[in-house]
Amino acid sequence: MEKKIQGQTGKEPWFILTNLDSLSEVLKVYRARAGIEAMFKDCKTGGYNLEGSKANNKRLNSLILLIAIAYTATSLKGKTFRQTNQGKYIASLTEKSRRDRRHSNFWIGLYGSL
Repeated sequence: MEKKIQGQTGKEPWFILTNLDSLSEVLKVYRARAGIEAMFKDCKTGGYNLEGSKANNKRLNSLILLIAIAYTATSLKGKTFRQTNQGKYIASLTEKSRRDRRHSNFWIGLYGSL
């Protein structure tokens, strides 16, 4: 993996401690972890602003349930946008060297529906 710092690109080794047997399994789990982190960011501050709600316990539980339903629907819409190649128009890559997607299915579903 290459990391760019102040315009300089260099290879940085990864050290991942695991009890999994194969490298492909480790990479699959690590990619899933990145998706989970993106989901938490989307729910907390990136889309639904859960952190800023200041709801009490009862209302917070209701809010989390509503957010889970809305997040699922929005992510599925974003996945549909990607599968029909509409996602590239909603969230185009501006950096020529970037190969990986920049935005989550949630982000594409949210902003693609505006």
